[in-house]
Amino acid sequence: MIRGLYTGAAGMLASQTQSDIIADNVANVRTPGYKEEDGIVKAFPDMLIERTALTNGRAENTLIGSMGTGVVVDRVARMNVQGALQTTDLPTDLAVTSPGFFAVQTPDGERYSRNGHFQISANGTLQTADGLSVLGENGPIGTLSKTFTVSADGTVSDQGRVIDRLKLVQIPQETLVREGQSLYSSAQPGQIQNVGLGTIQIRQGAVEGSNVDIPGQMTKMITVMRAYEANQKVIQTLDTTLDKAVNEVGKV
Repeated sequence: MIRGLYTGAAGMLASQTQSDIIADNVANVRTPGYKEEDGIVKAFPDMLIERTALTNGRAENTLIGSMGTGVVVDRVARMNVQGALQTTDLPTDLAVTSPGFFAVQTPDGERYSRNGHFQISANGTLQTADGLSVLGENGPIGTLSKTFTVSADGTVSDQGRVIDRLKLVQIPQETLVREGQSLYSSAQPGQIQNVGLGTIQIRQGAVEGSNVDIPGQMTKMITVMRAYEANQKVIQTLDTTLDKAVNEVGKV
């Protein structure tokens, strides 16, 4: 009976984690370059259940079946699918339509993002909405005027002069670490590679939208809520049974 309480509690905790992930997805439905996440649930090992009874004075075990010992959210999977392009006609907005991430400079070092909603700083450098410098092959990109252009291969030009080329990197999906503010790092920096020149595809005047599927998230939310309520009822039932066993059966 106590084991059942732990199993039900584990299911509630897993549902709560999944609910938090869904809420985060919905909150970022308008965040450029955001990638939908999903909690992958892992079941604990099942246990065999046997009934012991005396037959002709000898104890015999009869197999009843198996019982689950709970679940846990094992990892968070990221749906690395291209989001819909949103045309803004702003020269500072850039969308990556090929695999890869923009590289930006942060106080903690180089970080990566698919959010191409950029701006020009007071000193003429290209930066993110949070004031982080966007990196090219030669460092922060600048100095730029309001008429700068970016070609499909990431070459940044201004008034007929080549300034730099955007630095795009490829990061293995399984090593991505989300840090917030549309930024990612890698658990294995040694596996980060620059995107080859022939595979870079940049579109100026547009941003990549979030790839969150709102109807799908609402369906998942309903499923998670029902699972949470089911485990809650299991705990309530076991608690009632345990109460009777302690306070009523014990009196006999």
